[in-house]
Amino acid sequence: MWTHQEEGVEWCLHRRSCLLWMGMGCGKTRATLEVVRRRGHKLVLVCCPKAVVPAWGKQAAIWSSGLRVLLLTKGTAAEKGKVIEAAVADNSPLLVVVNYETAWRIRQIEKMRWDCLVYDECHRLKSPSGATSRWAARMGKRNPEAQRIGLSGTLLAQGPMDAYGVWRAVESPECETFGQTFTGFRREYAVTNPVIPQMVIGFRNMQKFGTLVAQTTFQRRSEDVLDLPDIMHEQIDVQLSPAEARVYREIEREFCAVVESGAVTPANVLVQLIRLLEVCGGSVHYDGERQARTIGDRASKAAAMAELLEDMPADEPVVIFHNYSADGDAAAEECRKLGRPVSRLNGSANELADWQDGKTNALVVNTASGGVGIDLTRASYGIFYSCGHSLSLFLQAIARLHRPGQTKTTHFYNLVAVDGDRQTADGRVYEALEKRQEVIDAIITSYGKPQSGRAHANA
Repeated sequence: MWTHQEEGVEWCLHRRSCLLWMGMGCGKTRATLEVVRRRGHKLVLVCCPKAVVPAWGKQAAIWSSGLRVLLLTKGTAAEKGKVIEAAVADNSPLLVVVNYETAWRIRQIEKMRWDCLVYDECHRLKSPSGATSRWAARMGKRNPEAQRIGLSGTLLAQGPMDAYGVWRAVESPECETFGQTFTGFRREYAVTNPVIPQMVIGFRNMQKFGTLVAQTTFQRRSEDVLDLPDIMHEQIDVQLSPAEARVYREIEREFCAVVESGAVTPANVLVQLIRLLEVCGGSVHYDGERQARTIGDRASKAAAMAELLEDMPADEPVVIFHNYSADGDAAAEECRKLGRPVSRLNGSANELADWQDGKTNALVVNTASGGVGIDLTRASYGIFYSCGHSLSLFLQAIARLHRPGQTKTTHFYNLVAVDGDRQTADGRVYEALEKRQEVIDAIITSYGKPQSGRAHANA
């Protein structure tokens, strides 16, 4: 193991609740498997994003040969429960790996008594009211003697308010670090908008917060412990077509009217933001329609991406990240027109193996599906066709290419829609991500200010 991995293992060995905040590519999985081995855990549950489940099987096969591994990837929740029951009939050490979306639906998981609970990419538990986060807290209460290990490379990506749900899951039932309720936690560390109480506009008691985090978390940054090649970002402005600009301005006027009236909440801002970002990619959801409709014959971003690809060698591997289905379809179609063999990775298609085996050289990835837990170092070029409002997913996507195994300077191109001289929601989102801001709050604030021109900066 690397030195920082050994230090992480030592941190966990004598703690019931552990948080490994280690940069992406730092080997959190390997370190966790070593903790399991040294502690002699017999029954281990690993919860992780769906795309990461196979990675645990591969890592365990390399580093934990005496540990049986059960990957729950097929069947209904009831069927998976029966598979678990059959597996535990054998008393030898067992590692059960399940994705977050399924875990809380499998009753058998809650009935069992686990020696160790592992939450990989544990920032997924940050929402205190989320079903998965509340389930993880219940699991702690049902398994008070179990060791709890949380793993993340982007633990507090969007700020201190991300902490409560994660610490509650890892420390339950005591919740010693941040208390028993989110209301109390927010009162202690957040400054909220008096008009919109759920909107955080600042933080307080940050010295105390930082001390508590340091006392309960093992942290190592990728740039401090890994020797990685350079990384370069370039923003490419894409002018909206007249038709796209017309639709964009219509939706933006509605949004601005809501902001000016003061009748805003993070929820309705997100709905409007998604509509604006979709239009930036060249498609729109009309009321009552389930599928997005393309605006015009060809999206402006699709044309810009095609120009970018034409300047690359035809056999150069490239990864294209997108946040909306219509954007992924448009990107894949442009690759085919250019004669580039293309694979897809999203909620309904997983053609990653073909790309990794060299059968294709373009991989079109939905960030939510393929932004975490996979190795895309075959490519040193990445394109963000579109980007959502999640900072953690954005950083995770970057780290799929810029991680151990990458030997070349890594280039990222961010396609950012502009409307003439005016900044669009695209630019506002990238600006917030660059500054590590809470995107929704930043959008509300920016639309509340007069706009004198486009803020332009490399991502």
